[in-house]
Amino acid sequence: MKIKQKPLRFVSHQSSKSLCRQKILYVFGVIWLCISAVSCSSGNKTSSTHQTTSYWQSIVDSMESLTQNLLLPEHMRKEDAVKTGKEFDVNKYFSVLNHLSMQPGYILDYVYFFNMMGGSPFIYAREIDKSPYLTLSKYKEALGEISSDKPRDWYMDHIQIDDTAEGYFQFIVLYIMGRQFYLYYHGLSDDAKIVCDRAIAKNILAELSNPNIIWAKPDFTQKFRARFLKLKPRIKFSADRVLVRIVIFTKWGGFIQRSYSISRNFPHIILQEEEKTLVYYNCAVMF
Repeated sequence: MKIKQKPLRFVSHQSSKSLCRQKILYVFGVIWLCISAVSCSSGNKTSSTHQTTSYWQSIVDSMESLTQNLLLPEHMRKEDAVKTGKEFDVNKYFSVLNHLSMQPGYILDYVYFFNMMGGSPFIYAREIDKSPYLTLSKYKEALGEISSDKPRDWYMDHIQIDDTAEGYFQFIVLYIMGRQFYLYYHGLSDDAKIVCDRAIAKNILAELSNPNIIWAKPDFTQKFRARFLKLKPRIKFSADRVLVRIVIFTKWGGFIQRSYSISRNFPHIILQEEEKTLVYYNCAVMF
């Protein structure tokens, strides 16, 4: 019986190298997929890049439009003013901040601080079925802070975030802009504006350069440096917290980068705040 011999197959050195490279690439591909899966499951991501600067700015502008034309009512222009219930409703903020919500059973409210040196609202969260504080003195008496004339941010502990980049950005919008209404005299120094778009930065500088206003005029260097600022918000997720980095402008400091580390678990606490001056400016108006 004849045994048929199979023809011998010779693999060239070059083909062997090619196979080896393919195997290495395959192994690295599997490793990369595993790392990506772990990263996604732990929440490590940066998810603000898919939105345009105009999108982020529209949130700020819509928030501002709710309060920019408000005039301080006459009955509020006295110490320990009594609210009537016809004043601005801060819960309207949620019509813009649609990724935020109140803790169930709670609602936002405020009392008003006023003296001849200035005026500003004190926002607080109260249970829906509880009567509101109508005066600042009643509010401070209930909290045991009779001597304090500084507003608190405790109401932020009752704000829920839907765990999206938009939600954490809106949380900081509320934190910065929530009290910017019915401001009087010294209270007007609370003017921080979130700037996400270069067109807004350009408008700010143009307004400050107007010869008919009393503010100090920005010089060439300030204008030049402001043109190249990176203004797009950055929101970076990690396992237990989110970093929100934005740029604000204030007439008493200029363009400032602010960073906020926020806990992902409710209540959403601001764990850390940092700021860095990017372009210094001072309007030279002193209160």
